[in-house]
Amino acid sequence: MQPHPEPIGADDFRTFPRQLDGKARSRHHAEYAGWHRSAYWNGRRFDRFPEYIVRAQSLDDVAHSIDFARAHGLSVSVRGSGHSYAGCFLRDTGLLLDLSALDRIEVDAEAGTASVQPGVGARRLSAALAAHGLAFPTGHGGEVGLSGFLLGGGLGINFRAWSDISAFSVRAVDLIDAQGRLLRASAEQHPELFWAARGGGPGLFFAAVRFHLQCRPLPACITSCAYRCELARVGELMDEIERSAPPPALQVMLALVADSGGRYALLTTLAFADTPAQAQALHRALSSQLPPALAEPVGVDEPSSFESIYRGSEAMLSAGRYRSDNILTDRGADAARVLAAHLPRSPSPASLPLLIWRGEPALADAAFSARGRWFVSTYAQWPHERDDDANRRWLKALYDELAGLASGCYINEFDLEQRSAQAARCFAPAHWTRLRELRRRYDPGGVFHDVRIDRR
Repeated sequence: MQPHPEPIGADDFRTFPRQLDGKARSRHHAEYAGWHRSAYWNGRRFDRFPEYIVRAQSLDDVAHSIDFARAHGLSVSVRGSGHSYAGCFLRDTGLLLDLSALDRIEVDAEAGTASVQPGVGARRLSAALAAHGLAFPTGHGGEVGLSGFLLGGGLGINFRAWSDISAFSVRAVDLIDAQGRLLRASAEQHPELFWAARGGGPGLFFAAVRFHLQCRPLPACITSCAYRCELARVGELMDEIERSAPPPALQVMLALVADSGGRYALLTTLAFADTPAQAQALHRALSSQLPPALAEPVGVDEPSSFESIYRGSEAMLSAGRYRSDNILTDRGADAARVLAAHLPRSPSPASLPLLIWRGEPALADAAFSARGRWFVSTYAQWPHERDDDANRRWLKALYDELAGLASGCYINEFDLEQRSAQAARCFAPAHWTRLRELRRRYDPGGVFHDVRIDRR
């Protein structure tokens, strides 16, 4: 920002949109309320209102909006697809830069690479890649946007076999910095910005406008198995999973779901293979190690695909109003006991804890640095506004207790509405320090909003 920003007059805002290929609306415009509401997918109302919303149609729009904000002392927040539980891009004051219309995909099948703009979602990318026999570890929901997902690290489909965190499969990022410059960040060019882009999360100090991805061959055979386990025995099941050391190409997830009989654990294994025999061997690597009375099979060798994974994830989140929080932990069984104690007090039976086995991944040199063998995330969901506060308080109490077991947190599903002041928990201490130093160096005027949402 300029040392002495110029006040914004009526003429400034009349002339600013005329220089855009896209459109801009101020809080005083009749269309603003509709633009604000359509910015987020979560059914809750977010009472944070930027002064301006810009719907960019070009890279020039992005650079011009950043220049306008810097000249007038407005902090910029950036929206990719809007798939954020916390609506983290909605801030009071400042300028919201909406990049969802930038949604081009370019695939180089021979090189096994793709370049995508920030408005691209998981389902569209997977369909474009599948036409060339390729895949990428997108988020598990089809409408999850690539931009926020990758900038926060990305715990994607088949993540253990494909470099653990999806951001580690990003080869370069095109970005526009606080000075309005278009730069390419990679291991060779602007390596510090590349380091930050791979996992730095919603507090980053630039607008990412294109991601260059290293893709993988699309597995020819994806199958799933499912098992039912009593809630009281989930900790025991998690211990058995750890002892079995599942192979990387077997994704292992526990969902603590509810039916008319109460809560139980649904263990799902997804095998990513080239033949049915290979897929069956992956499933057996775990199932043969489990005591027969611990997990009852309810579905064996079911055909699956990226699209069926998307549909399954979307079916789990159906109540309309959401909050999320998570920890990473090496004490999975202890976390299961805490969940079992809190679930009977949940205001909504639809709320869904997931426990995903990560193992011991080797982390690349990148901002993402959270460790823990288990990812324990809870998606509080409910249909009515009157229940907002009860669900908020329940989720906070649960993760206040789970915090004592945490070795880290995943920033994409961290409760930034209540805990953004604790965002350092999502990074190794040295990585958090480095992120803050890079922010001071590359955005000394604070053109971009930092990670803090709650200012209490």
